[in-house]
Amino acid sequence: MSDNKKLQENRIKNFHDFYNNRIPDHVPTGYMISHYLVAEYGGQNLFDYQYDYGRLREPALALDKRIISDVTPILPCSQVLNRPAEFYQILGSQSFVMGKNGVVQHPEVVGMQSDEYRALIDDPFTFLMETVIPRQYKNLDPCDGFKTATTIMKAQSSLDKSINASLPWFMEITEQGGHYPGAPAGSSGMTEAPFDFIADQLRSFSGVSMDIRRHRSELKEACEALLPVLFEWGRPPVPNAEGSVFIPLHMPTFMREKDFLDLWLPTFKTMIEQYAALGVRCNIFCEDDWTRYLDVLQDFPAGTQMWFEFGDPQLIKDKLGDKMIIQGLFPVSALRGTKEEVVSKARELLDIMMPGGGYYFHFDKNPFLLNEVNIDHRAALSETVAKYGVYKNAGEACGTPLNAEGFVFDPSKFRPIESKYLTTWEALKAENPLVPEIAKGNLAQLNNELINFFMYLLV
Repeated sequence: MSDNKKLQENRIKNFHDFYNNRIPDHVPTGYMISHYLVAEYGGQNLFDYQYDYGRLREPALALDKRIISDVTPILPCSQVLNRPAEFYQILGSQSFVMGKNGVVQHPEVVGMQSDEYRALIDDPFTFLMETVIPRQYKNLDPCDGFKTATTIMKAQSSLDKSINASLPWFMEITEQGGHYPGAPAGSSGMTEAPFDFIADQLRSFSGVSMDIRRHRSELKEACEALLPVLFEWGRPPVPNAEGSVFIPLHMPTFMREKDFLDLWLPTFKTMIEQYAALGVRCNIFCEDDWTRYLDVLQDFPAGTQMWFEFGDPQLIKDKLGDKMIIQGLFPVSALRGTKEEVVSKARELLDIMMPGGGYYFHFDKNPFLLNEVNIDHRAALSETVAKYGVYKNAGEACGTPLNAEGFVFDPSKFRPIESKYLTTWEALKAENPLVPEIAKGNLAQLNNELINFFMYLLV
């Protein structure tokens, strides 16, 4: 067995132990490196590679050799994680646009007017399809079906091309570095909290802030109406302890606590408790500083993974460390200090977070550009964590298992997603009586793929 293969098997066991409440051999690490940073490291501009992801191979392989990371630090192209510019340009995106420096940016957009809450509440998915998406994507015109169909085909072809160009070097990096290959297929997903979804691309930050006062009851009802759509969208088909649903949390730190508890929290709490009931772990990114809500987080399902951007590590550890998996808190800004300061900061954080297990070493947020980090210092950081983050009590039980509370899935909390854009089995059989029962699963998959395609345009 090669050294890389042996290293990979050790890392696979390490993650398996970590997510199954056993102290791992070492603190898991996952340093994500953006494609922008990879391109800059290779001396490329930020425009060319976005139309040929094969250009990233050489700098990606070179960077991987300098950074010790359990997971593959440079991911292949994807619709959301990397925002491929050509894909969004073909669709005529207003919400994801290439800036003058080549970075795809997310300007504040409004996809729904304040007087349209009732239409959203009455038929959420249809409203998103017919009203919000055409406003955000100018080349998707509900009045011109042929243009829309050809645009989607071109966009999907562009996305597939970019993915296929990046997958070979991603696999090469994974093998070269002996990295953990990731959670089992079908065990991960992504969604948003209902309130955040409304704020992000429907009403905008400023719009939803006004709606809290002017349309409070409708806003609350809209969160409830969107919950089934967002839950089903994020739901992994094959739950596994190592998989998760990633949910970035945007609005709470900008809200009054009264509004947070009344408008934001109820539907989100239902969402994560019902995921836990299905054996699905939530990986929530607590953007900004959640210190004033730590007591609320204590009531989230056991085994939830919480990625913190800011906050007092010791306080977070004391309040959540026995029940939750904690991730993040190492400031990217520290990488602009001296190498000694970087090493000292890493050891300080590990001293706080390692005892009792349940800590995943990660930055407070992923750096995008080369000028945000010192690569030499980043390499020194990864070496420090690899050497210092070793447990002497590997294999011991730790933490609290996922769904230790015993939540039971309650389908009555989620009304079925109904829309003229989703074909029911009954309608298919009525039109095609000879279709066998085996096709029922195919139809469900096709409906899910349609939901995924359009929902990912809105996150």
